[in-house]
Amino acid sequence: MANPSKKFHLPRIASTNRDSAAKASDEAQIMGSNFLEFLPCVLYECSGSLDVTYLSKNVEKMLGVQASKLLGNRVLWEERILPEDLTSLREKMNQLEGDETASTIHRIIDDRGLPVWVSHSFRRVQASGSAVFRGSIMPLGNERRTRNLEPSMSAKFVHKLGNHFQVLNLVINSLSKILPESRESMALKHAVEKATELTRTFSEYTQIPTSVSVIEFLEIINAAVMRRKAQCAEKGIVFHRSIDESARGVTLRGDPYLLELALGNILENALEATQAGGTVMLNAMAEACADHALVAKLSVVDSGTGIEANHLDKVTAPFFTTKKDHDGLGLSMAVRFIEMHGGLLRIKNKQGRGTEVEITLPAGTSASLHER
Repeated sequence: MANPSKKFHLPRIASTNRDSAAKASDEAQIMGSNFLEFLPCVLYECSGSLDVTYLSKNVEKMLGVQASKLLGNRVLWEERILPEDLTSLREKMNQLEGDETASTIHRIIDDRGLPVWVSHSFRRVQASGSAVFRGSIMPLGNERRTRNLEPSMSAKFVHKLGNHFQVLNLVINSLSKILPESRESMALKHAVEKATELTRTFSEYTQIPTSVSVIEFLEIINAAVMRRKAQCAEKGIVFHRSIDESARGVTLRGDPYLLELALGNILENALEATQAGGTVMLNAMAEACADHALVAKLSVVDSGTGIEANHLDKVTAPFFTTKKDHDGLGLSMAVRFIEMHGGLLRIKNKQGRGTEVEITLPAGTSASLHER
């Protein structure tokens, strides 16, 4: 005879399992919701026409804006972001390709009518057959914001300063034709020339990528090397170039002018550190990583005296230099431009045997880009 308690017990187990699963699912949703509330940024999704379809619940706490005022409309973009900021933001959105992520710093007007400076990252993705934007918005502290000058502001300052130095040069040249040369006039001329050169260098330092394109890795190398061939010959330095077969056909995505400027500064540093009869070696190769991503690698090795150990962590800081009449922006500029392109620059100290500068950059190939 069948045990009646067993018949009754089996459904209870199944019901308990269902209840446990439902409870676990509810707890997971609650945990997920709570987790999002404690993120240091606001997450959002909006349609291709910029109607906001999702906002994390922490938007009021982080940005001082009620979610109900933003969901289901374009208020976030049309009323909460200043026109001058929105123009730049929309340009970045329109330029997005594939799974690229873009980022910018701008202001959002809170419910008090006050600006909140934010760091904003976003990307375009496909969801339910249509393109949507998903992103994160993180408020920036006022003290951090005041430390960061806009590149456009720096460029305008440098341009104005350069104009004044040009006038000074014209006046000095005119005076030299009608007045006898003196130690004071020579010192003035030298000071103005150095100030003009520093202004030009700082102007280059403050640049950001403007013409982003796909360029051949070897083209950047060849252009930088060609511009310094005469300097090599003049100093009596032996220059060696070793290009691994893996580097051929490798491409970089970025601003070719800034990449060449970065490599050029590294080469000039190596040439200045090397005595007549010494050598400078440039090595280039490409390497596939574990996830099949390709990186371009380049190193410049000189036979100079190397870098003192206590200076190694300072040589890439802006305006740091141990050389007379140098502005100390060369290596820091190279680091800045390489990092702008998602790369890494490292300097190895070879005291008494020279210095090695290594560059690693994200790369692709001509073939893979053609297939896209």
